[in-house]
Amino acid sequence: MTEIDPGEIAFENELIEYLQHVGATRQWKYVPNIKTTNQLWDNFQDILERNNMDKLDGKKLSKTEFGQVKREIEALDNPYKAGMFLYGVGGKSQVAVSRDDGKQVILTVFDQDQIGGGNTVYQIVNQIERKPVISGKRPRRFDVTMLINGLPIIQIEEKRASISTDEAFNQMLQYVDERQYTGIFSTLQILVGMTRNEIRYMAMPNDADHFNTDFAFEWQDEQTNRPVHDWKVFASKVLSIPMAHQLATNYMILDGTPHHQMIKVMRPYQVYATRKVMDQIRAHDFDVSDQRLGYVWHTTGSGKTISSFKAAWLAARQPNVDKVVFMVDRVALTNQTVAEYQAYDPDNDPESSTGGVVMDAANVFDLKRKLKKKGSSVIVASTQKMATLVRRHKYTDDQHVVFIVDEAHRSTSGEMIRDIKKAFPHSAWVGYTGTPVFDDPKHKNKGNTTQEIFGDPLHIYTIREAIADHNVLGFKVDFQTTLPKESLEKEYLPKYFRNLHPKWTDAEIQNRIQHLTPEDMDDVLQPSVYDNNKAHVKLVVDDIYKYWANRSNGGKYSALLTTHVGGGKASTPMAMMYFDAFREKNEKEPESKRLKVAITFSQDNSNGDNQLENNRGLSRAIKAYNEEFGTSFDDSTVKEYTENVVNRLARTLGDDQKNLDIVIVVDQLLTGFNAPMLNTLYVDRTLQGANLIQAYSRTNRVQDMNSKPFGRIVNYRWPHYSEKLMNEALTVYANRQSAMHQEELLDPVNIVEVPFEDLIKEQIKVVNKIEQKTDHFTACPPSESDQVELWQLMHKYNGLMVKIKQDDNYDREHPEKLFDQLPLNKEDEVALTGPILTKLKKEIAQRSHENADIFNLSFKMEHIKDVRVNYDYINELLAQLANQLHDGDEEGAKQTHEQLQSMSNTIEDKKFVAKLTNFIKGLFNKTVGAVNYPLQGQDMGQLMDEHANNSEKSEIADFKKKWGLSNLESSQEVNKIIDYHTLEMDDLDTLGELTNIINEAQKTYKVDAHDEKVRSLSKIKYRKELRQAVKNFADLIKRKY
Repeated sequence: MTEIDPGEIAFENELIEYLQHVGATRQWKYVPNIKTTNQLWDNFQDILERNNMDKLDGKKLSKTEFGQVKREIEALDNPYKAGMFLYGVGGKSQVAVSRDDGKQVILTVFDQDQIGGGNTVYQIVNQIERKPVISGKRPRRFDVTMLINGLPIIQIEEKRASISTDEAFNQMLQYVDERQYTGIFSTLQILVGMTRNEIRYMAMPNDADHFNTDFAFEWQDEQTNRPVHDWKVFASKVLSIPMAHQLATNYMILDGTPHHQMIKVMRPYQVYATRKVMDQIRAHDFDVSDQRLGYVWHTTGSGKTISSFKAAWLAARQPNVDKVVFMVDRVALTNQTVAEYQAYDPDNDPESSTGGVVMDAANVFDLKRKLKKKGSSVIVASTQKMATLVRRHKYTDDQHVVFIVDEAHRSTSGEMIRDIKKAFPHSAWVGYTGTPVFDDPKHKNKGNTTQEIFGDPLHIYTIREAIADHNVLGFKVDFQTTLPKESLEKEYLPKYFRNLHPKWTDAEIQNRIQHLTPEDMDDVLQPSVYDNNKAHVKLVVDDIYKYWANRSNGGKYSALLTTHVGGGKASTPMAMMYFDAFREKNEKEPESKRLKVAITFSQDNSNGDNQLENNRGLSRAIKAYNEEFGTSFDDSTVKEYTENVVNRLARTLGDDQKNLDIVIVVDQLLTGFNAPMLNTLYVDRTLQGANLIQAYSRTNRVQDMNSKPFGRIVNYRWPHYSEKLMNEALTVYANRQSAMHQEELLDPVNIVEVPFEDLIKEQIKVVNKIEQKTDHFTACPPSESDQVELWQLMHKYNGLMVKIKQDDNYDREHPEKLFDQLPLNKEDEVALTGPILTKLKKEIAQRSHENADIFNLSFKMEHIKDVRVNYDYINELLAQLANQLHDGDEEGAKQTHEQLQSMSNTIEDKKFVAKLTNFIKGLFNKTVGAVNYPLQGQDMGQLMDEHANNSEKSEIADFKKKWGLSNLESSQEVNKIIDYHTLEMDDLDTLGELTNIINEAQKTYKVDAHDEKVRSLSKIKYRKELRQAVKNFADLIKRKY
């Protein structure tokens, strides 16, 4: 067993102490005497017996009997099975035990109806010693484990403030790889990496290969969506009871998708939105209240399906709700939604898709039958199907039905929603959308805005916020045209103006052309230049092939191509024109460079002029698809064909040889299609507003930021006009003010990636800094702070290189050309990515007191705009400043102070900045000092903490003097309630503590209060003002310290 870092142990002890005092009605209990696996089993058995004493007839379990329970838990070989075990049936987890006397008993392990109450037992243990599970591996020791009813549910690894949470997760990755989270630890659901200034949490992964810290999330403030950096705030908001229990149960998703079973933990904004929806439903009076509960605006790609499922599933369990209807806007999305919802439903049998609360409605009659069926359920139906039921069949229903409407921006059009509302007079409506419909200046959307249909926004999470949080990717957008400028100016424009102005001379025409702006040139280009133009299509296809390797990252990711013909003409002929062009191109390319291409659009049953050509084209495409993949679809199985195409495009079949590279669409798949393995959208049409955001967002799902750093968009028509439309759409949907009816909006910055030239400039800066840190690419720096900074620079270098290699300007055939643009050569790169990186990993691994395997130290993406705080370097500068002031070096102290000020400007954690600023003031005014000089960087953390503690105590003492609280018997209780207070939470009088203080203080404040105004208050005013003053002061202290 390795030596434990004293700094980490001190932090751990502080965390454990704090956790025992957070929470409203229940707190965690620390059990210091549990240190081994066997002791954990004994503790679990004791709790199981106590909670089931009536079923056991007061007789404890024998070793043989408890062995049955142990075997069931030890058989949980992945987190999904563990989650299903903890959920049980209907929220009650039970185990069957055959007693030694032959009697069969059912014992309850968990009961979700007792979250935060009942006989649920909450415990904390630490430093659990674990023997090797795999022969030849080391013994391990876990930091903090949170037990619910004796079973490990949350695992926390803490690190010193100078070390990021990356190291904590690397350590837990090591444990996963060594199968340490087995046995009684099989039930773990959540992993937490924590320092004093950075906290992230993630769902327990299936194995080391699926350990992806791109899905380790920071908690966020509910109002601002800013990350929470203070560990105490995180502990209060997330690890307190009942929230910790809810996060591990109510806010977990048990994804039972066949062959991809896993657990997912909800992100903060998903939790907040679900809470808001549930609060509205619980408070709703179905017989009196407005049917509109509100809408959730969460940007496309941020996980609305998970949020809406949780809201629907929890709503179905509410006593005031009879039915929940989840309504999708297209029949095509019904099957996808049902499949996802049934996969997420813990009551569903994944083998037969039965037993759960989620139901599909096969037709209108089936929908009617399921609405009338007794019992709560979630019925998935299309808006069209529901509208048909109420219009043609005159259906009405007085039940309390909650309608949850997906893609609410589309479903609001027309009269369908209004007709359904009339048919369900006692219903409540919630909308979910990534692109709400807002009232425009011309009021074209009057009566059909999202707010008018569903009510006010309940929670907002915009694309700007999601990109900043790395919950979705930004976009790299290219605007191209197949009509070169030379051809435009010498051929197209002269003909255009000659036809428009027959009397103009050639000189007049040339003069007009020379004075056209790029936007003017777009304006004069007619759709006929692009629509059904084989030459245009061929050039687009050639461009796709030319840059396919770059854009798809060597074929790892798939793409969509969308085209549309204007003027009311059919678009499917042009889509088929693309399909034929790809097939022709494939015949000319070597087999290694051929692309697998399919097309999908709906059959035409309109009996219109285009029906025959449309359906013949679809039949021809299906025949080609059958030849490519050995399938047997035909005109009678178009629905099944489309589903198969979608699976191959999304790359969910598992076999690379059976995947599609590109799918051609007109409108299908541009909304509601979720495929993290798709990264590029080729656009040969005009997109604008919500449709643009929806279509672009097919590409920006997070998959692996090391290989998919952005969603790629390539436009082929009207480049300047298309860019203008994109900026207008982003300006609206990147700003939460859009929902507040404010006209002035922020620019959509940090959403679209910078061009290739800027990437190179940024990489040059990074390489220059790396060169300085590595002594011209020859050695790993010796100091810890320089190593940490180099590690971060390597992250940044890696992230920029991924983006550079996926740009069209990168020469994939001759990658060595990139060296001509960067200040390093091939030998430098070999040294940097070889011996220097290996040495750096080794140094960092050695500082981990669990001796992490250096090969498991993986890069975490560092995005260009992010700033990671180097606390070691700050401490070194503080020591330098203290020594300079002690030695009288005023000039040196001034320079060091300027450096510290510059660094503080880049730190997001404003509480730390305030603490740092206050400490620096203390150094200058001599209220901070030390016994022995010179000081070292490692001394400063403790000195700063001591100064902050002393300052906090001094402020509290002054407050108590002002209000006459210093001499009370309950004087220390004032310090205690402030210490355990969470910012802006009503937790100061949970057990009547503040009331007791006020009752005691009102007897002596006329004498003991130092402030004359306080002494002059009447008793009634004193009680009222003191209560408010304590609340304000407690918040002030939390903001400062």
